[in-house]
Amino acid sequence: MEFLVQRQRGGLFGRPSSRFSSPALKSIRRERGTALARRGVTARVADEKDATIREVLRMTSILRARTIAWVSAILLVAGACGSADSGFEVVLDGLNEPRGLWILADGTLCVAEAGRLAQGQDVKEGPTANLSETGSVSCVDTDGVSERIIEQLPYVFYNVTDVSSGPADVAEMGGELYLLTGEGQGDFARKLLTITDPSTPPEVTADLLAYAIEAAQPDFFDELDIISNPFAMIPDPPNERFLVTDGATGHVLAVGTDGDIRVFSDVTGHEVLTGITRGPDGEVYLASFSQLPHTAGDGAVLRLDADGLLSVAAENLTTPIDLAFDTSGRLYVIEFIEAKETDHPYRGKTGRLIRLRPQGDGWIPDQVLVEGLPFPTALLIDDDNRVYISVHGAFSSPGSGLVLRFDDLEQRTASDPPLGFEDAAP
Repeated sequence: MEFLVQRQRGGLFGRPSSRFSSPALKSIRRERGTALARRGVTARVADEKDATIREVLRMTSILRARTIAWVSAILLVAGACGSADSGFEVVLDGLNEPRGLWILADGTLCVAEAGRLAQGQDVKEGPTANLSETGSVSCVDTDGVSERIIEQLPYVFYNVTDVSSGPADVAEMGGELYLLTGEGQGDFARKLLTITDPSTPPEVTADLLAYAIEAAQPDFFDELDIISNPFAMIPDPPNERFLVTDGATGHVLAVGTDGDIRVFSDVTGHEVLTGITRGPDGEVYLASFSQLPHTAGDGAVLRLDADGLLSVAAENLTTPIDLAFDTSGRLYVIEFIEAKETDHPYRGKTGRLIRLRPQGDGWIPDQVLVEGLPFPTALLIDDDNRVYISVHGAFSSPGSGLVLRFDDLEQRTASDPPLGFEDAAP
């Protein structure tokens, strides 16, 4: 188990040296470009002239004096991993509600962090939104050196439900790094953002909140009922757009890099939509988390064809929140919690990673690979079939978020018992 040198510490979703480039960065570093791994499927080869994130991080404008928290990292990682044969490694720690993941072509991992309440911030009484600017994006290179490349993004915490939202997902297309933000308030909430220069605020590429306002219908009191909570996205390069799940509406949105937004598929009745990926058949697969009260087996995996037509690919899942395919075309799903009838639906550390097997024209749950995951929120599988999972992505204390990597899950058979996760965080 390697201990990382940390340079930075810090219903529900109704959602390899690093390289990225943009016109702004090209003006600072001449030879820039990137190709990032297609989410959950395979990594593409980057241009030889790509600059590494470490080069970007050396830019004077984003360097900060940081304490190397050896003691904190060792205590956290040792507590989480338990032993050398625990079956996983912590590749990022000290995170604030980590959500969507993305791997760059040379192995650098980036994660959207929803955020946390500001240090010392008092929680308001009653059913209200508590706002801060603590959302961020963090990356870690193959040497274990991590950095928050952008910060001060909107985060919201609802004290009655403990639900929170902020930066939700990251992805690349056309040599640009994009960030999707969820429900909240402020100029960067519910937006598709382009990170062009880590030293400056991101650019608004598409305004999902404005789109939701246009589509809103007046309620009984003639006030607009604005429904929007973007959760996850995948690139659609041929059409210069992203396909985005909206956890609040039951819509998959086609969000263009020109700012155009339209409904790609209306899957109302299968809310709450969370994870999204593209399968080896070229079709789009969605996680249908299910609505409150969450009942065991109410979740599903949905499949959309090129025209957005819907079919059910898998059923009998419980709170599926993200999904991915390995290089052999096998489907993996993470379940957020085990459904139990309690006064609070989101208690306990009962998330699971499940592998499904084909049956007919769909899939059925086949094997629990990992259990005891604390509020997992995102899943990614790289070109070597290594599995990455964000945990403590919600309902967790500040700085407790982790990204885990499992290297050998593809070799596990139905006769192998699930791996257990031992967690030291509260």
